[in-house]
Amino acid sequence: MVHSCTAVVPLFKKLDDKARAAIDALTHERQVEKGTVLISPDTDARLLVVAQGKLKTYQLATNGKEQLLRVDGPGDYEGEAGLLNIASPNVYTEALTTATVCTISAADFQQLLMKQPQISLQLLTENTRKMQALEKQAGYLGNDSINVRLTHYLLDLRTAAGKDTVTVPMAWTQLADYLGTTPETVSRTLKRLANEKLIQRTGKQVTILNAEDMEDFVW
Repeated sequence: MVHSCTAVVPLFKKLDDKARAAIDALTHERQVEKGTVLISPDTDARLLVVAQGKLKTYQLATNGKEQLLRVDGPGDYEGEAGLLNIASPNVYTEALTTATVCTISAADFQQLLMKQPQISLQLLTENTRKMQALEKQAGYLGNDSINVRLTHYLLDLRTAAGKDTVTVPMAWTQLADYLGTTPETVSRTLKRLANEKLIQRTGKQVTILNAEDMEDFVW
C-alpha cells in the first residue's frame, strides 16, 4: 500500500511504486492537535508534508503580529527552505486543525535527492509557485485600499480557476490576515460588492457577476 503522504504530494506523484516505497521508509507520520507549532526558528530542518487536515504558515512581525503567508492542505508541504540552508528566522507553521503530517529529516531528504534527481526539478517548480503566490500577496498589500486588495484577490482566484464561481480556500478571518485587514472590513466589502450586483456569495463560494466593472469599481 502506498503511504498517504507519498500518494498526495506533488513532489512524489510522478515516482513509481518502488521509489515511493523507498520514501515511505524515510518518513515519520504523526497526528497533531490544533495549535501545535510544527516549524519554528528552533526546530530542526526537515520536510513537513500534510496528509490530512490544515496548517497555516505565517511570519511574525517585530510587534508580534502574525502575517499569514499561506494555508496548507493535504499534499502541501513546508520546510524546504531549511533543507536548503536558507534561514527563515520569523516563519512559523502551525496546525489549524487536528492534522496528520509526515516528516523527512534534512539528511534523509538530501540523500533522496541524490537517488531521485527528478524530485529536484519538481521541488524547483513547486517553490517557484510559492514564490509567485508571495509576490502576488505583496502586490495586494502594496495597495492602500483594503477594498481593492479584496476585489483583486477574488479576480485572481477567478483567473486561476478559469471560471466565474470560485471557492475561497481559507476562513474569512484568515483571508483578513492574509490581506492585512480585519474580518469586519472583509465582511463589509463583500456585502458592498453583493449590493452592487458584482458578486453573489454563498458561504465561501463566490460568483463573479461582472469582472470588468468589479475591477474598475470606485469605492
